[in-house]
Amino acid sequence: PTDNRPPVLMNCEQLQLEELQVERFQVKEVLKILLHSIIFQRALGECRLRDVDSELFDISYVRCDSRLVEQKVEEHAEALSNAIERSARVQISFFERRARQAAFGLFRSEERVVWERWSIPLTVLPPESNPDFGALHREMGGAMPHPAGCSMCGSALSEGRNSLRDEEARQRQLALETALRRRLQLVLTAASGRREHIPPADGLGGESAWFEISSDSSDSWSGFDMLKQLLSSPPQLGSG
Repeated sequence: PTDNRPPVLMNCEQLQLEELQVERFQVKEVLKILLHSIIFQRALGECRLRDVDSELFDISYVRCDSRLVEQKVEEHAEALSNAIERSARVQISFFERRARQAAFGLFRSEERVVWERWSIPLTVLPPESNPDFGALHREMGGAMPHPAGCSMCGSALSEGRNSLRDEEARQRQLALETALRRRLQLVLTAASGRREHIPPADGLGGESAWFEISSDSSDSWSGFDMLKQLLSSPPQLGSG
């Protein structure tokens, strides 16, 4: 029988990416990019690859062409994007399946021993508040007309606010894309340089999942269990 308890930690390799600051609508896509990229680097044995263009960023990445992997990543990225309030540490653990001797040696069962764990710290930025009027003032040449002196100033001010807001959003998007590319390069470098701890591919469970996705305030749920929990009582994944 399979042991359904959480995987056992046995001096596993620990890797942590630098924190990313994201807006709420970006959380799911950021997690999909990073989780798929990490999983691909640890997909031992035969694995078909697929090049993917991000739906949100000007980024391409490689992931396993596997229905099981795609389903698990999609479920967790969707659930976490809805549950994270302010910050969370998303983790992906890779484990090996080992036979375990039960009491008195009468039965044998299976345990999962974690050999590597990646941490992805995320901070969700609060909703945009009032624009930076100082920057708006500078963008308009340092002279902002007073509403009482010009019938067109209200429209000009509104257009200026929208222009500034759009430009700030574009700059944040470009900054995040740059940060994501750095994280992807780090994943590739770290995964390529640390391989001596990786177990034989035949211990990874064949068609079964060899990884679990969790957060710093959740146990290692399956995607389906996480979605059920969200429907009943959304877990507080923020750090406070």
